[in-house]
Amino acid sequence: MSLEYRRDADATKRRQAQLGTVVRAVLRSYPWLGYYQGFHELSLVFLSVFGSERPAIEASKMVALFFVRDAMASNLDHVLQQLQLLYVVLKAISPEIHELLVELEVPPFFAISWVLTWFAHDLDDFQSICRIFDFLIVSPPMQVVYMAAAMLKRNERDILAYEQDFAAVHTGLSKLPQAVKEKGWRDIIDDSYHLQTEYPATKLQHMGNLHLPKLSVVNTFEATWMRLDPVRPLAFTSLVPCKSDQHPLASVVSSSAAQSAGNSKENRMARVIDLTDTAQKARNLALQHKWPLVVATVASATMLMYAWMLMQQLQIHA
Repeated sequence: MSLEYRRDADATKRRQAQLGTVVRAVLRSYPWLGYYQGFHELSLVFLSVFGSERPAIEASKMVALFFVRDAMASNLDHVLQQLQLLYVVLKAISPEIHELLVELEVPPFFAISWVLTWFAHDLDDFQSICRIFDFLIVSPPMQVVYMAAAMLKRNERDILAYEQDFAAVHTGLSKLPQAVKEKGWRDIIDDSYHLQTEYPATKLQHMGNLHLPKLSVVNTFEATWMRLDPVRPLAFTSLVPCKSDQHPLASVVSSSAAQSAGNSKENRMARVIDLTDTAQKARNLALQHKWPLVVATVASATMLMYAWMLMQQLQIHA
């Protein structure tokens, strides 16, 4: 990270103690979140930027709840599903790279540190790390996957020139971020923005016939993070139903009997999310075609009212 802390042993020790405080504060605030190897690197970036523990704790909480929550479940299965969607993007934008990876049976594990640490683990240039974080905190949770796809596409010629061997390709891909210069990250960010616009997460899931859970951080982003209001704070449990000691995705890996018992509540929450998204789309469509504003308002308000009624039943309203 910062060369100052690498040179100064006392500063390094002090920063490590602060980092431990930040990570523990997040996990104590939300006991159902599980630590994963790499979360501390996200927190370290915030700590280095803010310079003190309190704002770093708040920033780390928000990222844990609304961006990397799937990784903080009991295992990384849902993160690996997101990485499979990376191959869906590659198939659309770079069939050659996709074919190479499939032919050599290279799994997307080379990108796992990119996704879990937002490239902080793979880069030494702090300015580039900050630029990436600035972009990702104002983007949907899967934006880092689009960044990975954009980086691979921009290095297509080099990748296709790798020795046609599993180990050589995997090693080359793992080291790819280190070869990107600061300006290169600007181009990758621009490319990833356009990729996310052209292939949003819902479309990708259909394209790859790979559907993430309804309560995945990817599928709840619009109904959670986008609803936050600094003037009127909302408790996380008012946005996504979960027990105080259980991750929202815990039911996904539970037994079929337990799934059946909680199925009704989860389905109603999923309907709330779907209705919220549909209401926004209906309004945008009406405005796009210059329908009367009252029609657009009624179209969205009707569905939002029904969603509110469902939320009342779920007792998740603020």
